[in-house]
Amino acid sequence: MVVPVALILKIVTTVLQGLAILLTLFRLWYRFSIRRFWWEDTWAAVALLCGIALLVSHWVQSVASPGIAIAAYWVYTFAFASVIWAVRLSVLFSITRLIYPDKVSRFVACVITTLFVLLWGGVVSSKAYWCGSNLSWYKRRACSMPRSLDIYELSTDVVSDAILVVLPLRLLWSVKLPENSQRRIILSIFSSSVVVTFTSIFRAVCRLKHLNHLTVAVSDFQVAFSLIVCNLLVTVTYIYRIWRGDGEVGTTDVDETPFSHSRTTSEPARNLTTIDLDHLYDSGTNIDVGESKVTESQASAPQYNVTPCS
Repeated sequence: MVVPVALILKIVTTVLQGLAILLTLFRLWYRFSIRRFWWEDTWAAVALLCGIALLVSHWVQSVASPGIAIAAYWVYTFAFASVIWAVRLSVLFSITRLIYPDKVSRFVACVITTLFVLLWGGVVSSKAYWCGSNLSWYKRRACSMPRSLDIYELSTDVVSDAILVVLPLRLLWSVKLPENSQRRIILSIFSSSVVVTFTSIFRAVCRLKHLNHLTVAVSDFQVAFSLIVCNLLVTVTYIYRIWRGDGEVGTTDVDETPFSHSRTTSEPARNLTTIDLDHLYDSGTNIDVGESKVTESQASAPQYNVTPCS
């Protein structure tokens, strides 16, 4: 008995999505257990819920009655876009929390966040309008998007993913890390969105060529890769801490605010561009990519706790 290629791809993508979901669950549990649950984790939770809805609706489409299959297709369509954009917002907020919270950085972060939300809404509303205005596709249980919408969605994917790659590279390029391996790790983590971009391009090519079965498989791969990328910063730093033997999980001092630079007058001046990856993410530490040296008076200056877009 020959197993259809479409079924094999569906099983493979289901396994990958299942692993991505488990990875996201681990990330949320870990962040909650050490009391570091911030906005990026909230967006990761949104991506998790949408990912579960997408996975369930995908299988329901193939086994349910026509009416339920159509409803499942609607869920799949909206859940797909929501997973991708929720992951991007999670990565963006991760970048925002790690950089030094000056006014310019917060303003740029707010602008990019607004842009992402608008692009997300544009993609979802465009698909809803196109598929809702002509219900003839109900007979074949799949809505064929026009070429213009495919190009628009690809453009938003490329632009947003490029921002998520260039922004942290630009901010972290001048940061001095204690070890070259740490620099490679953190820059590689933030550059991993390129993988999702390539998947988006391949998916757009499949749609333009009307390779429907392959398009669905690539879409599922894109969701799995996106969820994995979303959790890399947490899981990799977690593994790095365990590998370095820096103590048990959850023993880190708790900082109740995501943005803080706690320095006292007795603390000596230090190089603000030297960071420790062990506490880079789990302790809520920010990165200063500005001046490399501070004086005693600057080190003892009042510090302010801020939140994104405040």
